[in-house]
Amino acid sequence: VGLGLFAASGTQIGLSASVPPLVAIMMGVITAVFGGVLRDIVCNDIPKVFSDHRPYALCAFLGGVVLVIAHYSDLPQWAGLLAASIIAAASRMLAMIFNWQIPAWRVDR
Repeated sequence: VGLGLFAASGTQIGLSASVPPLVAIMMGVITAVFGGVLRDIVCNDIPKVFSDHRPYALCAFLGGVVLVIAHYSDLPQWAGLLAASIIAAASRMLAMIFNWQIPAWRVDR
């Protein structure tokens, strides 16, 4: 749930600052990813972003895209924030339930 809220709030702050839509989305992704990193560090865990191959930033990006679409569709701000948060959180939950994987970096030694 935190991923969706951080992604939506970071993207909304970017849109409020009148930056281009892609920059606003990336602000949301960075906010969400580093929010998760901070959570794991406080819990004395290895950040899941660095050790897990399930989509994390991709789900935050999807939430940001939903918010930008809602913003430019003249929907109320609360509706866009709610939709973006739900989409980002739900896509992350589905990725965890169905064990969706993104390609891992290949390291040649």
